[in-house]
Amino acid sequence: MVTIMEIKEFSSEYIKDVAEIERQCFSNPWNETVLAGELQNECSHIYVAVENSRAVGYAMLYVVCGEADIIRVAVLPDFRRSGTARSLLLKSFENNKTDSVFLDVRESNAPAIHLYKSLGFMDTGIRKDYYSNPTENAILMKKEF
Repeated sequence: MVTIMEIKEFSSEYIKDVAEIERQCFSNPWNETVLAGELQNECSHIYVAVENSRAVGYAMLYVVCGEADIIRVAVLPDFRRSGTARSLLLKSFENNKTDSVFLDVRESNAPAIHLYKSLGFMDTGIRKDYYSNPTENAILMKKEF
C-alpha cells in the first residue's frame, strides 16, 4: 500500500531514518547522537518528509531573532526531483515566520541552487574553500519575506 508523503515535525521516532539520510547525502554526516541533541536545541526547527512511516528527507533551520539559517536539507536519492525538498522548505517557512532566511550551498550543487533560486533566494556572496571532502566554495544566499 502506498501512502501520500507527509511533512511532520522531527521527533525521536525519526532519528535513525535521518541519520541514514545523512550517511547517504553528506560527506561529513551527523550521527544519531548529534541529531538527538537537536531535539533539545530551542533554536532548531526540523521537518521530515515521511512516506510509509519512514523519513525520506528532512530540513533543519536555526531560527533566532526573526532570521533563519537553513542548516541542512537532504532527500534520499530515490525521492529526489519529486518536490520533497521544496515541500520541506515551504513548510519550514510557513511554520517559522521570519524576516529573512540565509543558507550556503556547494558551488557544484546545481539542483539545489536551482531550487533555492526558484523559491526566491538571491546570491549574496561566496565563501572560498568553505566545504571539505572535497574542498569547494560555498555560495551564500538570502531570501527576504
